[in-house]
Amino acid sequence: MQSIEIPVALSPEFITQVTEENSRYYVRNGLRHTSVTTIISATLRAWGVESWKAKWIAFQLEKYNGKKLSKTLAHEIITASDKEMKSSATLGTHMHNIIERLLKDEDVNDIPEQLEPAVQAWLKWRRHHIEWELVGTEVGIYGEMLRPYKLSKSAVHYAGQIDALFKISDNHYVVVDWKTSSGLFDSSFIQVAAYAKAIERKYESDIVMHSNIKCDAMIVRMVGDYPKIECTEHDNIPAHKAAKCKHGEKIRTEPKIFNGKVQFARVDVDHWANLFDNLLAIHGGKNAYVTRQTL
Repeated sequence: MQSIEIPVALSPEFITQVTEENSRYYVRNGLRHTSVTTIISATLRAWGVESWKAKWIAFQLEKYNGKKLSKTLAHEIITASDKEMKSSATLGTHMHNIIERLLKDEDVNDIPEQLEPAVQAWLKWRRHHIEWELVGTEVGIYGEMLRPYKLSKSAVHYAGQIDALFKISDNHYVVVDWKTSSGLFDSSFIQVAAYAKAIERKYESDIVMHSNIKCDAMIVRMVGDYPKIECTEHDNIPAHKAAKCKHGEKIRTEPKIFNGKVQFARVDVDHWANLFDNLLAIHGGKNAYVTRQTL
């Protein structure tokens, strides 16, 4: 277990971030705050992730076709996607670290060849938004939602960590999240909107220092994907055999390739934050008292 203190966005406060083997949460004033990403992943069904894991299992089943199925082999087949997941997480963390150093005007002379196009893509984005003033990187947010239950007066507490916070103009900010994923997904929109809305809600009652704060949200993705199988005979394969052709399938055992392009999307904060509130209500409801009767 690792605990670190991180600064809270636009505040002199700090919040404790606790990372365990398979989870992360936050602690403020002795109260445990569930991670925003945990709330989303535990409540919103990730169809894309399920499909991706199914493809990995299918690939392993084909690879070991005819082999005796032992407990060890069964475990290897079921967990086949874990290696790619860890590799992707490591790659994303490395890219985040590079971006943070660039934003702080630090020397960055250890960029791996794989990430050079991704860094060039990020620099394109930064030049496009050069007027934005950096407020902070890896800063925290927190919030709560009162439970609408008569039997419980407690609140559902949540928290998270922002990749970067920029100032656009007086009392106008934008939360930015860096991605090296193969696409932009609903869960990411909900995540950054929840962060932005938490900032707005935290300061909406502070009339003197933070009146009328507006916080936008943006996702910035360095475009990249895995290499694909090239079948030279694809166009000449008979129709009845085309289904078995693997032309165009991703080679997920190879390193991801970035193409030097950057994709960024402004998120409708009110819309996606409202969806997060719904997920939060469901998440909180799981812990509510339920009275059951059987006749």
